[in-house]
Amino acid sequence: MAASHTTDPRVIRVGMLGCGVVGQVLLKLLDKHRPDFVRNGFDLRLTHVAVRDAAKARPGLPAGIRVGTDPLAVAGARDVDVLVELMGGTTLAVEVACQALARGVPVVTANKAALARHLPRYLEAARSGKAAVAFEAAVAAHIPIMEVLERSLACEEISVIKGVVNGTTNYILTFMERAGCEYADALADAAAKGFTEADPRLDVDGIDAAEKLSLLALKAFGAYFPPEAIHTEGITRVAQADLRLAQAMDHRIKLIAAARQTQQGLSLRVHPALVHKGELLADVDSEFNAIIIEGPAFKELTFLGKGAGQLPTASAVLNDLVKLAREPGHSALPVFARESATGLRLADKDNVSLCYFLRLPVKPADAWRAIERIGKLGLRVLSNAQVETGGTTWLGVIVDVVDEPRLLALLPQIAAIPGVQGSPVFIRLDKDNYRDIVDREQSAYFGASLERKPGAGI
Repeated sequence: MAASHTTDPRVIRVGMLGCGVVGQVLLKLLDKHRPDFVRNGFDLRLTHVAVRDAAKARPGLPAGIRVGTDPLAVAGARDVDVLVELMGGTTLAVEVACQALARGVPVVTANKAALARHLPRYLEAARSGKAAVAFEAAVAAHIPIMEVLERSLACEEISVIKGVVNGTTNYILTFMERAGCEYADALADAAAKGFTEADPRLDVDGIDAAEKLSLLALKAFGAYFPPEAIHTEGITRVAQADLRLAQAMDHRIKLIAAARQTQQGLSLRVHPALVHKGELLADVDSEFNAIIIEGPAFKELTFLGKGAGQLPTASAVLNDLVKLAREPGHSALPVFARESATGLRLADKDNVSLCYFLRLPVKPADAWRAIERIGKLGLRVLSNAQVETGGTTWLGVIVDVVDEPRLLALLPQIAAIPGVQGSPVFIRLDKDNYRDIVDREQSAYFGASLERKPGAGI
């Protein structure tokens, strides 16, 4: 029999900053689940809302709610027990949240940019007021990754955490594949459907993913590195030819955010990457997100779900509210202190060794000779393919592990190879030892080696 409470429920008064699409859905969820709250001995009751335009009609707001335009007044109100920040931004939102925390009011937020860029201020305010900060909705909305890292894997050794964490760029890349169009047309489609930020550069330049990676690395490794310390590239240079060549070599292109423990320190990178079709990340399409965690004890854990949208975000906010109601001390900050985080340094982001994909415009008759010449430069070609698009013949090759500075130094020599008709474009692969993985560990799943016989794909 389900538990029920016969006494009056404990009332938790909620102040909300912002009442846009996410806030409107949150109002509906609060009303829908109120019988469940009461059944569990508490009631989440909205008391204050701060909005830009207090005169605007908001049909979902219950009667008696105080609606104003001053977020600081809500954060300082005596009849607010928990503050929900949905206003966005990285200036006033930070001031308001830290004011509430300093006076002992816990904060639930979906604002990854404010957290990732001003985390020390949040930590100081939370410690000062002994208040909780919950931010499950800030990273991959409906994937409970913060809860997993904070509790289920608190004492696990983690070697890698990576994933597709920006739904907009993933939608654009998926649309480019399916529609056969170039980046600009796919971006226009995403904007028309409301998938992009007001400033789409936050998505397509990888900024949003870097902010999320900063928070994921904080939870996974116990050390904070701001987004500006992360190597960050977006998808604006990805062309239809790249996607078609990758497909021909059994790969897909995804914007990957990854934090890896290396001998040189913690590597934090956001950039487009070729992902082998046998990998789970290759199957993540449209606005979905996926996060993979690797560690010696559990090998690999994968989480998949909607990473954005008003319902997933509002649902994640509500679940954080319920956690705070059931466990008032529950907090995603500060993080579980790890000895391994002491002195953890950031790896040199320019000194990496990976497998690389190269795209070159070529004369069709000279394609195989170009591959031979690339090999004579000391780059081992593992796979190759050729496509024609936009009136140009493109050669794609995947080369074995090489130091990135060395590869960059070789690009002018590759461009000068007879038959190559322009500068090569490179995209990194998702893993630095792809050949070993395909040949040794995953041959049972993929069948053949990544390496193709001479002439394959030409």
